[in-house]
Amino acid sequence: MGMFDYIRCEVPLPDGFTGELQSKNFGCHLVTHVVTKEGRLLLCRIDKTENVTEAEANDPDVFWSPTGSFRMHTSLHDSNFQGVVRFYGCEGDHRDGTWQWHDYNAKFVDGQLVTIECNMRRTD
Repeated sequence: MGMFDYIRCEVPLPDGFTGELQSKNFGCHLVTHVVTKEGRLLLCRIDKTENVTEAEANDPDVFWSPTGSFRMHTSLHDSNFQGVVRFYGCEGDHRDGTWQWHDYNAKFVDGQLVTIECNMRRTD
């Protein structure tokens, strides 16, 4: 399993999926990017990181790395993105046959969302 970024999509998805989404299109820093309900793509920037003490390491906003624990300070910026973003998520369970893959392409022109389309679904 590789690194990724999270996507929060405030626009309803074509198949109605509402679960957790991720993408590998933006640097894979485990930060959240937002497709706003107005159709803008906000990219998360890491403004700074700070090392934290061992006592703070269990906080939910602290990340662990082999070199120590740290907290990221981020901000969201309108990216004026031009192009296609692929993002995806899954639901269900492999063991009982309810697992379903949800895969999307979102097209942006001059920073504005034009379409979100479903890619091929996998259930294996």
